Amino acid sequence: QGNYSHPQHFSVGAILINEKNEICCHHFVDDQLKGYWPDLGINGLYLLMRETPDLGEKIDDTLTRGLQEEFGAEAKIVDYIGSIKSHFKDKEVEVEKTTIYFLCKLINQDLSRRGSDIESKSNLEWHTANFLIPKMREQSQKYGRTDIDESEILERFKKLRF
Repeated sequence: QGNYSHPQHFSVGAILINEKNEICCHHFVDDQLKGYWPDLGINGLYLLMRETPDLGEKIDDTLTRGLQEEFGAEAKIVDYIGSIKSHFKDKEVEVEKTTIYFLCKLINQDLSRRGSDIESKSNLEWHTANFLIPKMREQSQKYGRTDIDESEILERFKKLRF
């Protein structure tokens, strides 16, 4: 985790797709992120799955854990999509965040398996990349944070042939 003494952060992310190639995402609205974000209102915040590895945890284990805790999902890794480097302020500290993303195909989903982290409070929705890309760009501009704009990874996803 990025903090004052170590302002770098690393995460593993997923584009989880179903049989229709729709993407599973978090949609936080109203006060679901109370204490973390200002009032989100009805438009809310759209995010892909992103998980911070535990110390010594392998990347694929982080991905598996994140999919289960955040989406209640089991999935097969299909491909590596790339990474995004972003920056945001956390209590007056400029944090550099690197997230690597994998394309994952849904095997099954059981929402009762979601964890108890803040991400488990989101509404889970399935959308197309074309729907999510402008939403993520808008929210990044609204909040002035590049770490919530995952549109670049979704653009790469659109170019894939699988």
